[in-house]
Amino acid sequence: MDLESERLERSQLESLSTAELIRHALAETRLLVRAEVLHAKKELRDELKAARTAGILMGAGAVLALTSLAVLFVALGLALPLGAALGVLLVGVVLLAVAGGMLFMGTRRLPKKPLAHTQERLKLDYQLTRETLQ
Repeated sequence: MDLESERLERSQLESLSTAELIRHALAETRLLVRAEVLHAKKELRDELKAARTAGILMGAGAVLALTSLAVLFVALGLALPLGAALGVLLVGVVLLAVAGGMLFMGTRRLPKKPLAHTQERLKLDYQLTRETLQ
């Protein structure tokens, strides 16, 4: 869809009647709304994709953290007489470090400000409309 196809030159606008100008303004508004909806949909799809990836990483990290805590508790229980517990303790610590890394990566991928580009475009559109109408 070519959003620029209905734009008119200044000289064309000056020759229009008031009713035609209002119709043209409404058509421009519809085009602007359509464009913003298209941009918002794309931005929302991108953010949902990032949130899905972050959720998977965070979920896997949480499961691994719980598993590693269980291993650490087993190691702690076996550590009293010492011996084989050192190997179990080492595995638990490594699993906990990997889980922490996955949780960290997952939280970094979460969107910080939802629909940031759409919000910025709407602010700019609002400012331009205000300037044009004054």
